[in-house]
Amino acid sequence: MKIAVFGGDKRMLFAAKAFADSGHEVLLTGFDSLVSLCEIRVCAVKEAAQECDIAVLPVRPVADGNLFAPFSQHPISINGLADQIGKKPIFSGSAPMLKPYISGEILDYSANEMFTLRNAELTAEGAIGLILNEYEGAVYGTGILVTGYGRIGKVLSRYLSMMGAKVTVAARNPDDRDMIACRGMTAADYPALDWSGYRVIVNTVPVEVIDKDAIAQMREDVFIIDLASMPGGVDFSAAKDREITCIHALAIPGKTAPLTAGIIIKDTIMNLLEREEIPG
Repeated sequence: MKIAVFGGDKRMLFAAKAFADSGHEVLLTGFDSLVSLCEIRVCAVKEAAQECDIAVLPVRPVADGNLFAPFSQHPISINGLADQIGKKPIFSGSAPMLKPYISGEILDYSANEMFTLRNAELTAEGAIGLILNEYEGAVYGTGILVTGYGRIGKVLSRYLSMMGAKVTVAARNPDDRDMIACRGMTAADYPALDWSGYRVIVNTVPVEVIDKDAIAQMREDVFIIDLASMPGGVDFSAAKDREITCIHALAIPGKTAPLTAGIIIKDTIMNLLEREEIPG
């Protein structure tokens, strides 16, 4: 099978290599500074679109109306790319972002459960790395609040608890709170939170749960990480007004573990290919 990888960050480079290591012919485009990558052919967008059997787009495929391709020297039109690919299978993360530009079917690998679970592990690891590198205190013994108990919240709170942090998890679902308590952590609903009681707060909820009122109650030296996708779950303006350190940590797997993240993309797409019974 001839697979074309279009743009993206470093994890797409490792995805391309993982496809090649699995025996597929790979075309790579949108990385203008590269001359070659192992056995992978680096080529122009039109060449890759015309020759490929399937097209692989980034996890976050769109930026300012163009393909997300930070290593390309020139913008790559999504509409033009769609016309060049034609009716060939298109795999991408965040398929809803592409719907305004591509009328055909988009196979969304980021919606696959295997992808989301494995990326939750990478995101949790990356968040802990940020705490270790940017927070001036130790994790052990520190009061840390995790807002949200979805895939990332489950993994992150468990890791932090294993490292000796005093972990509180905020969750609206009573069953989740029961599970949190069973795992030896403190469970709380949002109305009952004492926001002043934490030195580190990590948000995983993609709606604003850390609002102006919550920030007004926090310690001045609190360290906040928001892992939620845009627009995030924190009132960043209120945090800035109080001069509170707040990092919106987007696309962590692509920054802290691009090799593993790329392999996850490859594995997910290969599983989807088998399920869709697309000939290779």
